[in-house]
Amino acid sequence: MTYLALLGGLYLIITGIIGKGKAFRSKIGTPLSEKEARTVRITYIIVGVILLAVAVVSGIELFFGT
Repeated sequence: MTYLALLGGLYLIITGIIGKGKAFRSKIGTPLSEKEARTVRITYIIVGVILLAVAVVSGIELFFGT
């Protein structure tokens, strides 16, 4: 779980910063408006940070056996 949360968090943060991928396109394939793209970018970064926090807590429990 630690490694999956770490990889997922890093992926989401990098994707949110770069701003490319399927999440930044509409259903018909056109790019999202700037407001919608900004919302997706912020959501990706927030979820990525939460996953990194989960990775830290899970790693502490894994390595220190609390």
